[in-house]
Amino acid sequence: MIELQKISDRFDLTVVGDQDRTIKRVTALANQQTDGLTWAKADKYAERIEVGTLLVNESINFEPKAGVTYLITKKDAKLTLSLIMKEFFTPSPDYYLVDDTARHRKNPKIKIADQAFIGQNVTIGDDTVIHPYGVIEADSVIGRNCVIKPHTSIGSEGMGIALNPETDLLEKLPQIGNVVMEDHVDIGPNTTVRRGALGKTLIKEGCKIGALINIGHNCVIGRNVILTSNNVISGSAVIGDYVYVGVNAMIRNGIEIGEKTQIGMGAVVTKSIPPNVVAYGIPAKVIRSNES
Repeated sequence: MIELQKISDRFDLTVVGDQDRTIKRVTALANQQTDGLTWAKADKYAERIEVGTLLVNESINFEPKAGVTYLITKKDAKLTLSLIMKEFFTPSPDYYLVDDTARHRKNPKIKIADQAFIGQNVTIGDDTVIHPYGVIEADSVIGRNCVIKPHTSIGSEGMGIALNPETDLLEKLPQIGNVVMEDHVDIGPNTTVRRGALGKTLIKEGCKIGALINIGHNCVIGRNVILTSNNVISGSAVIGDYVYVGVNAMIRNGIEIGEKTQIGMGAVVTKSIPPNVVAYGIPAKVIRSNES
């Protein structure tokens, strides 16, 4: 537990609300807790918080709420959060280097090839198969009847960065979330699923994910989605159930794709796409309805 006053003094922050709070964890905005710290980059996000402590830039407009303490920074809020986390709330690099594979090998209902790596605090469901050089990093949750093909990376660090003008260097926002993979998911070779920044990256039941695919932090991949190959799904994208994404298609961060939509080969999706349509092109456009 870190006293709020210690954080505010260290980073020259203004406190609005209960100055006697203590902070136990950093959380996603959607999962904020009484003893948690989170951040908002725009007015609309600041309005969503109901409890805990919220870090915002002084340019953000908000109506103070009784259950919330606000930390006001004159600097970029993402950069400030990165520095706070780096000093007080980030596991050491050693945390992600602990190899707990031997424990999982004792479960006769899981098949684990040689040269696999499984970090600590990982859960793996029965009848899952992990091929050579599959890497499952700490805190990941893998469901039942999953297949993880060679040279995959589940739970690796995502790309959250902010420029520090004082050092002229890029600061990483520590990625302390995890990956949750539900049952009956297949992950193809040389694919990366990055852990959530402050929450989780979620792969829902039945997804079939091909080779050479990058799924960014905080993404939600819906039930029975098919990602073919060479797809880039950028951070915080939300893909609805039964979506099909063609070869070499790319999806911008924060984009939402409605259920049962088909994204064509080579498409570059820069805006959200509604459900039950076919879309392709650069940039991707809706071509026709996909409803029968």
